Amino acid sequence: MFTLALRTTTVGGLLLLAGSLGHGATAQPASDSSNWVQVRLHHELNVESIRLTPQRGTLAVVLPSDGTPVLQLPPGETVTLGRRQSDVYARHGDAQLYARALRLAPSSEATWTLQQSAESTRTYTGSLRVRPAESESTLQLVNRAPLSDYVASVVAGEYGLDDRAGTRAMAVVARTYALFSNKHFDGEYDHVDGTASQVYRGQGVVTERAQAAARATRGEILTHNGSPIQAVYFSSSGGHTANNEDVWTERDPLPYLRGKEDPYDQSSPKHRWTVRINRRALLQALTLHQGASVEGFLLGDRSPDGRLRTIEVLFSDDTETEIEASTFRSVVNDEVDGASLKSTWFDARRDGSEYVFEGRGHGHGVGLNQWGAHAMAQQGNSYREILLFYYTGAQIQQLDDTSSPPPLAEDPATEVPDSTSSRIGW
Repeated sequence: MFTLALRTTTVGGLLLLAGSLGHGATAQPASDSSNWVQVRLHHELNVESIRLTPQRGTLAVVLPSDGTPVLQLPPGETVTLGRRQSDVYARHGDAQLYARALRLAPSSEATWTLQQSAESTRTYTGSLRVRPAESESTLQLVNRAPLSDYVASVVAGEYGLDDRAGTRAMAVVARTYALFSNKHFDGEYDHVDGTASQVYRGQGVVTERAQAAARATRGEILTHNGSPIQAVYFSSSGGHTANNEDVWTERDPLPYLRGKEDPYDQSSPKHRWTVRINRRALLQALTLHQGASVEGFLLGDRSPDGRLRTIEVLFSDDTETEIEASTFRSVVNDEVDGASLKSTWFDARRDGSEYVFEGRGHGHGVGLNQWGAHAMAQQGNSYREILLFYYTGAQIQQLDDTSSPPPLAEDPATEVPDSTSSRIGW
């Protein structure tokens, strides 16, 4: 437990309303970046304060500027992290520590929890960097997690199906995506912890199967011509996967992200689906998005696999505009209560006061089909066979044997979870 004297001290830009500094925990040594991944936690929330408690091992509060440990937090002691103007603070009882940024570095094998609210407590490994976020009153929380722990957590969060080969395939995909899809956050961190990257909820969600899959595939990634690939994935293909350039426009075709007939999707509960959506609510959502009164829409161009590329939006003044089908889907799912367009592969018709959408698949359709992987596993295919089916011409290599990554396909847009079932992939 750390204690504070009744004096104010400044150390390297750090304001200590305190005296006695604990020691004992040490900052983790720098390591090869391929063994770690930096993830922004609670990125979708405006976190003004959060409670951190070591569970196993100790945490040192460290000055990022020079790596100096200034406080030690033993197991069971809770510190509140928050924001005051341009500083962040660590508060324990009457003791308060202020700095432009702080890092909490664990002793070996330490675990710690973050409690954002009474209903939200997650357990993590690795270190935590705390700094002011873009908003004037909020925090940016970045977990530098061991890659093996991150992969196991992502597999548990993204692949909710019970098989061995599919789970192992997902571990290779999650590892590849983690290391080579990190060019979107200005270098401050590699990923966020939600669907804009991969779902990462720390160690509390990790299952034995997910942990075993991460361990069994340790160091394995997907490559093409010796370079890592953009290992995107989704939930259900509807019977055909998609080319990357048909889903993310103005992108060069990538040889390993080729659409193909997919005979393994039949068992998916989203292989075929029907959704009824209130017409007035849908048109109102489009009106708000377009900034003009919308009275209807028409289905536009399709890619060769059948997925819609565009939607024609019809305005009340007899004009029209073209939007991407993925944008239409996002607007409807985000703004209409209970709506769930599971993909852009659908037909639509009006039925009185409702629109009826009849569709296929769940997600963007590029790369690994998770329900297909599950079916392949159940039919006796290995995780290697699963990966090489869904990533055309790819190879499976050890991380140390790869060259620099090539230009990558654009990350998929954030998908809205299906309100009637847990999310599996994008």
